[in-house]
Amino acid sequence: MARYSRARSVYRSLPAPVQRGLKKALRPGSADVEAELAKARFDAEDYPAADRYIEAGLEKRPTNSKLLDLAARSAAKQGRISDALEHATYRSLEHRGYKPWSQMRGAAARLVETDASWRPTVVAAPPQGPAGDGVIYLAKESRPYLHNGFCTRTHETLRWLIRTGHPVTGVTMPGFPGVIGVADAPASSTVEEVVYHHLLPSSGAALKRLPLDEQLQVAAQALAGVVARERPRLLHIGSGHRGYETALVGDAVARWAGIPWIYEVRSFFETTWTADVRYMEQGEYYRRRFETESRMMHAADLVVTLSGPMRDEIIDKHGVPADKVRVVPNAVDTSRFAPQQRDEALRASLGLTGTRTLGYVSNLDHPREGQEVLVDAVAELRRQGYPATGLIVGDGNRRPGLIERAKAAGVAEHVVFTGKVPFDDVAAYYAQIDLFVVPRIDERAARMVSPMKPFEAMAMRIPNLVADLPALVEISGGGTRAGLFKAGDPSSLASEARRLLDSPETLAAMADAADTWVRAERSWEASAAGFADAYDAVLSGRA
Repeated sequence: MARYSRARSVYRSLPAPVQRGLKKALRPGSADVEAELAKARFDAEDYPAADRYIEAGLEKRPTNSKLLDLAARSAAKQGRISDALEHATYRSLEHRGYKPWSQMRGAAARLVETDASWRPTVVAAPPQGPAGDGVIYLAKESRPYLHNGFCTRTHETLRWLIRTGHPVTGVTMPGFPGVIGVADAPASSTVEEVVYHHLLPSSGAALKRLPLDEQLQVAAQALAGVVARERPRLLHIGSGHRGYETALVGDAVARWAGIPWIYEVRSFFETTWTADVRYMEQGEYYRRRFETESRMMHAADLVVTLSGPMRDEIIDKHGVPADKVRVVPNAVDTSRFAPQQRDEALRASLGLTGTRTLGYVSNLDHPREGQEVLVDAVAELRRQGYPATGLIVGDGNRRPGLIERAKAAGVAEHVVFTGKVPFDDVAAYYAQIDLFVVPRIDERAARMVSPMKPFEAMAMRIPNLVADLPALVEISGGGTRAGLFKAGDPSSLASEARRLLDSPETLAAMADAADTWVRAERSWEASAAGFADAYDAVLSGRA
């Protein structure tokens, strides 16, 4: 009776269309009740509850395709990829067809590429004879097609290395830029002094249909062709979309060619397999991704990363020897990002006239950026009668949800979402900001990875207020270069923002200290010199 009581309670909590589906399911010969209940719980993202109904249903009908599909998907959502593969494999054996096979092969690929014994292979004879003087840099993507922080760091690093006499060539992962919708994607692009070779540039759609491990096989073979032609003395590998996948490719090709390689760890991607904070830092898939990242760090001849906290993490948690890890921090182009007069016409068009503007410039794809905290802080300040406005510059898949967040908080007209802004216009939007806020939440990568945007704001003499996470505390100079608030706490953000905005002397002193620091310590020329020294260390055996 308790079981039926619980079922009735769940039934009454479901939307009307789902209730109608259940009534249909109860008719003789229709789908199993547990499958309908499991689907409802799955759609509500209550995966443990979905699992209970799936288990009950499979006890009755072990070969039910809908239940097996849900079982695989629910396990994958929770990071249990071995369980996902088991359910998907059984489904593909019992129910022939492309979709069951594709689900099974996708789950298998995640296990394969994170297996300690697996590497991509190069099917060709290795190049013979001495290598040349050049360096090949493998990046997941590049300018002129994207202008995100990754592409900016890649481009500025290569540009300054070339300017200082180091022959470096950029190479992008297979499928780019066609994969982002570029028609007639070229085999190479030249941006300023930098040449980027695009591997299989128009094959993005076809590559995306391949399982992950097969994509990396293709990438290794394609990169090997460039290495055989260019004969570099060193490979420089930047983090990929999953972090380690570019490293797996670089390691395979470097071993094949008999040359050293450097792994530039730009973030920690173990958590990016999901946007669900309940599962980000736990479960089998998180662990396997972490361990694969560690293996790649150990396999590289040298690891370069972005901040002191990241270096500490690589040494302490990934177990890489301290003398094998270097820091080359993010930087800023002070000629592009310089103080400029505020465009009042733009300000009026954005609805910012007569307000104190708390702004952030970033992509809106990842929860770690914490724009919700900024939205809620604006709402708090407005409740206090303070004329604050939020300005969120950028675009991404989380934008609709953030707009709804502002509406729910009653500040839809006081939080401006610009959407995508042309790269050359970004500085004009920075100039609209009275206080640049970095509202990142307490998440693994956010704790250790320093973003580039605060440096750009500092170079424009815009005061910063940042969450008290280690990577951000490091750039704040103990509060002298940027204010600090408690990460994830809108009330703390609102309180500190009001205190700073009401103290022009404090803001001016902070802007002076930050401007002096970025010009002395955070130039791309200095970063390129750090990489040049890393190259010399690896090639001379000092690393």
